[in-house]
Amino acid sequence: MQINIISKLITPVLLIVFLTSCSPSNVEVSIYTTDIDVAQEGEVLEVPVMASFSLYSDDDGELESASQIAEKYLAPDSIFSQSSGDWGETLVIETTIPMGTLDSLQNYLASNNRVAVLLVQGVDEIEISLSSTDYADALNSELSDINFMLGFELPGDSTNFRVISDSRNEVQVDATAVFVSEKPYLYYSKVLKRRDEAEIVFKGTTDSVYSEINPLIYVNYP
Repeated sequence: MQINIISKLITPVLLIVFLTSCSPSNVEVSIYTTDIDVAQEGEVLEVPVMASFSLYSDDDGELESASQIAEKYLAPDSIFSQSSGDWGETLVIETTIPMGTLDSLQNYLASNNRVAVLLVQGVDEIEISLSSTDYADALNSELSDINFMLGFELPGDSTNFRVISDSRNEVQVDATAVFVSEKPYLYYSKVLKRRDEAEIVFKGTTDSVYSEINPLIYVNYP
């Protein structure tokens, strides 16, 4: 796997509008601190992710082909819901993606198709990054072959890391150039006691550095 590092199919109409939204408008990732410890030791865990897509696309008559391609890359237990608004429709996907070290993820992805992972690196200070996989590139390429308007890309316009402490000891979470409670921080740091949590938002729009690099957080134990 080269790391440049989301049910059964819903109705074809919902699927095609998902696929024509290249980047999700919002991605929410929930991570428990004890899961980070387990992942660091070499185990792969599936962690919950919710992705929202703003939909502004019509059916081009290519539903059947796009559905067959997308089926290979969707987690089997994903949940899809759709809502309508004044400016179009929103599709929300609740799913899971694997979290682990580089070696463990390489082994896991050999038999599990996932378009994104949470890569865990480091010892004293642990770095966790949300990254696309070769499956995302493959999905994007196959869809583009059908129609250049189709595709899938990460990062999203907004990525929200929700870090929840269930550790006995304090855990420190750090991040650079982020938003917390809609307030911008060049550098953000928070010490979490047990049952505390931090919600850290990375903006992935074209005017942000996170449109070019993977959103990432740092975790250590003070």
